Amino acid sequence: MTQKADQVQQQIPSSPAGAAWVVSAKYVEQVVSEYKGNPLIEALPPVLTAEQAAESLGHFPDYNEALKRQPDHIRQHLVQTGMRFFQPLGVHLDLQRRFSNLIRIGYVARNPFTSNYWRDMRLRQASFDQYDDQPDFAPGGFEALAAGFHLVGISGVGKTVSVSRILKLYPQIIRHSYFGDRAFTQAQLTWLKLDCPFDGNPRGLCIEFFKTVDRVLGTAYERNYAKGRTIQDELRSNMATVAANHHLGVLVIDEIQRLNLAKSGGAERMLNFFTQLVNTIGVPVVLIGTYKALPVLSGDFSQMRRGTGQGDLIWDRMARDDQWQLFVESLWRFQYLRHASPFEKSSKLVDVLYDETQGITDLAVKLFMFAQERAIESGGEKITADVIRSAARDKFGMLRRVLQALKVGEKGALETYEDVYPTLFKDYLRALPEGSGVHVAGKLDSSPVMQLIAQPDAEVNTGTPVEEAIQPTLYVAAKATRESARQARKAQGTAIEGSLPLVLRPLVGKHNTTTYDALKGAGFIRPAREFIERQVF
Repeated sequence: MTQKADQVQQQIPSSPAGAAWVVSAKYVEQVVSEYKGNPLIEALPPVLTAEQAAESLGHFPDYNEALKRQPDHIRQHLVQTGMRFFQPLGVHLDLQRRFSNLIRIGYVARNPFTSNYWRDMRLRQASFDQYDDQPDFAPGGFEALAAGFHLVGISGVGKTVSVSRILKLYPQIIRHSYFGDRAFTQAQLTWLKLDCPFDGNPRGLCIEFFKTVDRVLGTAYERNYAKGRTIQDELRSNMATVAANHHLGVLVIDEIQRLNLAKSGGAERMLNFFTQLVNTIGVPVVLIGTYKALPVLSGDFSQMRRGTGQGDLIWDRMARDDQWQLFVESLWRFQYLRHASPFEKSSKLVDVLYDETQGITDLAVKLFMFAQERAIESGGEKITADVIRSAARDKFGMLRRVLQALKVGEKGALETYEDVYPTLFKDYLRALPEGSGVHVAGKLDSSPVMQLIAQPDAEVNTGTPVEEAIQPTLYVAAKATRESARQARKAQGTAIEGSLPLVLRPLVGKHNTTTYDALKGAGFIRPAREFIERQVF
């Protein structure tokens, strides 16, 4: 970069506009050859290592042990600081890597300094149609490489918070003036995050897009594009124009399950629009939702998955593993009790906290806070198993049935709650294209049934596809108590035991082993010691 260009950039203020983080472009030499010479990529923050990402994403509130001596009413406020706690885990680093990749890959084909870029982009905007195939353009011109992904998971695991923290690793607006010796006066919109409207109205989503862009850029797109009775097709076309003109890096739509409420094909048209936004304009789109979003993202909308280059992510509640230990250990430091006990990995309190929250991180943080409040109120000034259970009974009254059903695998009850139980996993996974690379994080990842269903092309020696031979009820039956099994049989109107031959056939045949060893190896037979220890409290 020349001295002149550097001086001009230094004169551009880097003050925030509204809630947006605005910076002046500072270009960094790239290692990846495809990234070189592209101002939209060179102006981005450097690619982070896993260690740097963990350090950047984590947030640990200020903690002063001396405050344990404060009066009760003050400490009741101090325990609330734990609500702002954020411990990066493996799934968060995976998400950070995905966003780092897709933003840069999306910009590769949108280098404003390549030949024919502006001409091709104008043609693509003019021909943008979410229903028709796009025309062929000049060889060597713009070729969209963008790819988004779907993030689907149980409520409370931190999908929204995690994505928001990852997006804030990037300045939302980068103001360019010169690139090398060439003038380049542009406002680059690195990311935009929207919530799907409560009524699932696609028109409302379009208007929210313009409002958000206006808020961060100081423009007037809502007034110009969303006035009067503008039809939805025009609104979507205008969205594409705005996204292209401001070099949008990634569009994130949260609460996508609300599109399920849209009528008259509104959801289908909106998802078709997202597909064309990826394929035509080159803007990656990330859709986030609960398990209730699975019907929206599968079936007739399977074409959306053809542009998924980062692999979908299914995010379940945490498993009781090393990641859970790390999470609780980090959380445990924020105690304001006078007799606070140090964290011990072997402590039964870790298991009790899991049993009462079932690995849902949002509930775990809240229950830890509630337990401290209960310990202060009672005068015990110490977290015990009884204190945790007492706080859970009082504070999670409306959630008790769901948590209990998750604990014992009561499928009949869980199917009532579409946002906490993935009843449509089988259909969703079947709809995925070959090589989609779907990743499962959390408790479901340790389920042998989930692992088998996630391999739709696998065959057993009988010639029966694994996804048809293995029944989802198996995992439920293996975990349930006798009473919950009886209730599940009653709810389904079938005998759970009837699934056993279907389970044993592929397991025994595949591994050429005995029934007992096959079930034990698959994780359905567990040491008695494990269950005896869990009954201590």
